[in-house]
Amino acid sequence: MNVDRILGWGALLLALPVGWSSWRYGVGSPHSPGAGFWPLVIIVVTAGLGLTLVLRPSPDAPALAGGSRWGKFAVSLATLAFYVLALEPLGYLPATAVMLFVQFRWVEGRTRRSSAVIALGAAVITLILFRVLLKVTLPLGIIPLPRGW
Repeated sequence: MNVDRILGWGALLLALPVGWSSWRYGVGSPHSPGAGFWPLVIIVVTAGLGLTLVLRPSPDAPALAGGSRWGKFAVSLATLAFYVLALEPLGYLPATAVMLFVQFRWVEGRTRRSSAVIALGAAVITLILFRVLLKVTLPLGIIPLPRGW
């Protein structure tokens, strides 16, 4: 059994109790979702991806399991700690862009250019999504936003 299958079974086993709990919170309807609606949607996607890993694992999955990943894990953890601490003083846009840049560059191993483009693009797109479309209040920080945002 390779790593993909183990992770797939783990996702399926996680989906059962979480799906049951979200169903008990009340799903509601798409027009009037209940408290359990989004957790149920997320867990259905998780179960589908887990089933995909069980039925069609990556052919090079055993090679991915070799070697230590503690360095990447430490970078990820440090980046998330930075994000929590920097979100208020720096603001959503710069903190998110820096966090994503570090994740893409040193955890995923992408080039500096692609990391910067993807991180900045994702930060701007999510800022527009949350701030403009969903009207979620986000920390402004050091970069002033246009009026009405």
